Amino acid sequence: MLQPALLAAATVALANLASADSSASSFPGLSGLLNAAEAQAHKFLGLNACPSPAFAPASCANGKPPAFPGLDPCCTNVPGGYFLSTQFWDSNPPTGPNDSWTLHGLWPDNCDGTFDQFCDPSRQYTNIRSILAQNAPKQLLEYMDVYWKDYQGDDESFWAHEWDKHGTCISTLNTTCYGKHYKQYEEVVDYFERAVELFRSLPTYDWLAADGIVPSTNQTYTLAQLQAVAKKHHGYEAIWGCTKQGALDEVWYGYITKGPVNGGKFIPTSPDGSKSSCPDTGIHYYPKGYVPPATGGSTGGSGNSTGGAFFNVFVNDTQNGCLISKGTWYTTGTCATYRLTPTASDLASGFTMTSSKGPCAVLNDTLSCATGNTASTFTLDSDKYLSSGGSSTFYAQEVATGSVQEAVLTTSAPVSLKIQYAPQ
Repeated sequence: MLQPALLAAATVALANLASADSSASSFPGLSGLLNAAEAQAHKFLGLNACPSPAFAPASCANGKPPAFPGLDPCCTNVPGGYFLSTQFWDSNPPTGPNDSWTLHGLWPDNCDGTFDQFCDPSRQYTNIRSILAQNAPKQLLEYMDVYWKDYQGDDESFWAHEWDKHGTCISTLNTTCYGKHYKQYEEVVDYFERAVELFRSLPTYDWLAADGIVPSTNQTYTLAQLQAVAKKHHGYEAIWGCTKQGALDEVWYGYITKGPVNGGKFIPTSPDGSKSSCPDTGIHYYPKGYVPPATGGSTGGSGNSTGGAFFNVFVNDTQNGCLISKGTWYTTGTCATYRLTPTASDLASGFTMTSSKGPCAVLNDTLSCATGNTASTFTLDSDKYLSSGGSSTFYAQEVATGSVQEAVLTTSAPVSLKIQYAPQ
């Protein structure tokens, strides 16, 4: 048997040879040979079997992942090779330090802007705090307790959601990549350490303040000003998020990678197709704790009376996609962020919802979100499932697949759905 170091070197050399001519037919049986060699290399060396990031293929190029015989998903993040490092500015209720944005997550989108989610049910954990307390440097949890905050105060559930939905879809964090010396939860620690490391390299508050963009109760800013700051410090535009009242509440920074999450290189890049939801002008950047009198309620980010949320679709108790901005069901695109406005004291008593397309209403027994709609009132049942007219069961004519969107119906149809509220 080859010694591990020699085996790893041979694997890299063969992969480089194959990448020079990506036609599998040019190398009969080469893919199987490479895959076997890579598996043996990782068994003995873990992630040390990967080449230096300088010699690794980029995880995305021209909107596509690399594709050649022997491409090693333990050394290159595929297919989710376009990463978003995302942050919140929660002004009401105020979340995190007054002079810092807070960490939302690290998301592995596909190179074309679609994404997978909840990829490994066997590794969906609820005890993230104890996992990190027992396996990570104590400074990691100490930092997360200050800067990775849930606006409702349930930080651990928020962390678990980010790992379960996004972390489990990163190929270089699969446990088999770590080899025979793998320690349980090692990849979980790697995910949170890298997410924090990227966040610390992106001091959005300081960058904005240096260009005179500071929280204010009356000053407004333009999208061009925000993008100028992003390009100055990140090298590319970012994706900026605003509430429907034009209050700044999110930013997403894009990266591609060379090498695995642990030890690889994250390279800034331009947005993957998602567009900023902020208006061109008149953007408010409210101080934390400020409630604008014009709205009579809160405005910023995920934690307010018009808070941001996704709506995930379940079929036979299994999550399968989500609602997108038109109110339709989609399985391969980016979930829409909905702004919820209580009609009484809280969401449990009823609320209206709005996406980037406009207010959402049930029209002719079909969920529609569009400009000009008169918003319908919705509720949540005890399990946080969306309800309309007292029923939390919705329907579709067919199961949404691929790029096909399905209308969400309130009258009986062949496919029965549940739609669960997921605060962001």
